[in-house]
Amino acid sequence: MSGVTTPQLRTESAEIPVDAPAANGRVGERRQAILEAVRTHGAASVAELAERFDVTYQTIRRDLRTLETQGLLQKGFGGAFASPGVAHHTHHERNAVQVGVKRQLVAALEEFLAPGGTVFVGLGTTFDSLHEVLARHPGVLIATPNLEVAHSCALKTDATVYVYGGYVRNKDSSVLTLADDSRQRFKFDVAIIGASAIDREGTVQEFDPMEVDLVRSILPCARQVILVAHDEKFGRRAPHVVTQIADIDVLITNGAPAGRFDDPAILSGLRVIALP
Repeated sequence: MSGVTTPQLRTESAEIPVDAPAANGRVGERRQAILEAVRTHGAASVAELAERFDVTYQTIRRDLRTLETQGLLQKGFGGAFASPGVAHHTHHERNAVQVGVKRQLVAALEEFLAPGGTVFVGLGTTFDSLHEVLARHPGVLIATPNLEVAHSCALKTDATVYVYGGYVRNKDSSVLTLADDSRQRFKFDVAIIGASAIDREGTVQEFDPMEVDLVRSILPCARQVILVAHDEKFGRRAPHVVTQIADIDVLITNGAPAGRFDDPAILSGLRVIALP
């Protein structure tokens, strides 16, 4: 009808300009930025991403579906989180952080390593120097999904080393283990674990659900649980719960840990070894 303008509804295609190559480039850049946001923070909501990139929720959901199909993240209700088997940061990147502090924290483990003991060692570059301490304690059995720990302890100590089987995480030295009877094979004198994040409520968290699955199955098999975490781990958040500070026996860290929690009394039930 002459003189009548048909209203134009906003659709997904309306966000893509005529210049398709340039549009595809922007889509790729946005998806890369989404991936970086998820890996940096462990998770991101659809609402946050839509606001950040000034696009519709539907566009973000389509981006997340594509990234999930590529195995780069996992979609969840209303958002996404880091995909299992993808390192939050590469081993090389993490190994370069707080090297001296990590060595001091590991040195504090010496009193817990008895000759002939059975010890679980979790993932993380914090434990890369464990062989230096373990060399002074003969006859220890080490069970671990940590390839760096397994390699150094096998070559540089007389420890018996057991490695849990599974997939090796991309660009990392971590074995993402498969659930089987091996998880109940040992009764550990000590389980030594790390963390990607410890929030102000005292929740110990990780980015990879496959990593969490192993650790949670190991903790009931340990007579004593030791959490080793440098000060940069506190105040962070990650999507997957490992355990609570209240459920561990010893915390080894640096600085003043009481100030890192909303309720400082959360530390009252455990031994804290705080290095300067």
